[in-house]
Amino acid sequence: MTEFPLPTNLVHSAARDRHDRRRQWVARLPATVATIATAWGLRLDDPFQPGGETSWTAPARDAADQDLVLKVAWTHAEAEHEAEGLLHWAGNGTVLLHATHLEDDTCALLLEHARPGAELGRSLPEPEQDVVVSGLLRRLWAAPPRGHAFRPLADMCDQWAAEQEATPPLSALDPGIVRAGIALFRSLPREAGRSVLLL
Repeated sequence: MTEFPLPTNLVHSAARDRHDRRRQWVARLPATVATIATAWGLRLDDPFQPGGETSWTAPARDAADQDLVLKVAWTHAEAEHEAEGLLHWAGNGTVLLHATHLEDDTCALLLEHARPGAELGRSLPEPEQDVVVSGLLRRLWAAPPRGHAFRPLADMCDQWAAEQEATPPLSALDPGIVRAGIALFRSLPREAGRSVLLL
């Protein structure tokens, strides 16, 4: 890595952000990534492109030449307990988490490098794809541990519904359908028969 490359999606999402916090975080990324890479003894490649909207994620190798991924993320509500979730799943349907570091508005995760295989949509007919996805979901829908701090989906849906209610509706949408959708968004998470972790 010569100069510090940024994922396209991260650059665009930071530019669209109404607040300066994410743009300031992106401006500090070169120093943040360098500090974390030094602390964990990592050699880094360029980040994955186009990347995500809230993280800088790149292939990495440690001192033992282990093939890993470094994810340096801007902390936000939807990803608040990502590390705890990965620890709980322990590689059962997810990548393994090797290390984590949380500081101010940054969460760094050192992850197993999952190599993509054949795209599901190109390798199996649609009914068989559903079988694969539902099998993976059964593995991921694990009961949260006792005394967990994971935020309930109902709380997240309430927040998203409130944001939608505060946003002027798109003229193409029927206001009655929008109201019904928001009501379902608030009620459906409360009707679940059990609590499980969601990816």
